[in-house]
Amino acid sequence: MRFGLFGGAAAPRHDVASGVRNFHDFVDAQVEAEALGFHSSFVTEHHFTGIGQLSAVVTFLAFVAARTTRLRLGTAVLVLPWHNPVLLAEQVATLDLLSGGRLDLGVGKGYRHNEFAGFAMPPAEAEPRFEEALAVLLRALSSDAPFSHRGRFWRFDEVIVEPPPRQRPHPPL
Repeated sequence: MRFGLFGGAAAPRHDVASGVRNFHDFVDAQVEAEALGFHSSFVTEHHFTGIGQLSAVVTFLAFVAARTTRLRLGTAVLVLPWHNPVLLAEQVATLDLLSGGRLDLGVGKGYRHNEFAGFAMPPAEAEPRFEEALAVLLRALSSDAPFSHRGRFWRFDEVIVEPPPRQRPHPPL
C-alpha cells in the first residue's frame, strides 16, 4: 500500500509573513513526508478565494521538486479551461524534467462559479474548453515536431514544446 498527501497551502493577504511561513511549512511537510516514505503529494489549484489559497501550483511544485528526490508530485487538479494549453504544456514539461520525471498530472474542468467569474468565463463553457485544452495539451507534450491547432477557443501555428517532458509521451494523467 502507498500513502500520499493531498492539500494546499494558504497565504492570506492580510498577513504576508504568516503566508510565507505557511508556504514554507507546507514545503517542509512535503520533505518530511518523503523522509517518512510517503509516495506522493497532490496539490490543489484555487483562485479568488480571499483566503490566499495556492494558485500557482506548477511553480509551487517546482520548489517542492528542488527540495525532494523521490516524492511523486501531483496536481489536484489543474483546471484546464483557465489555462493556455501550450503555455501550460511548457510549464508541465519543465517541471517534469526538473523533477526527474516525478510529475503526475491531474486535470479537471472546474466547478467553482466564483473562479469562472473571476476569469470572466461562463461556467457553461467549462466542458468544451476542457476537452479542447486537453487535446492540445496532450499533443503539445507528446509531439516531437511543430504542430498547428485551430479550435473554438485556441489557435496555435507551428508550435513545439521545449523542453520535452522526461516522461514520454507525457506525464501520467
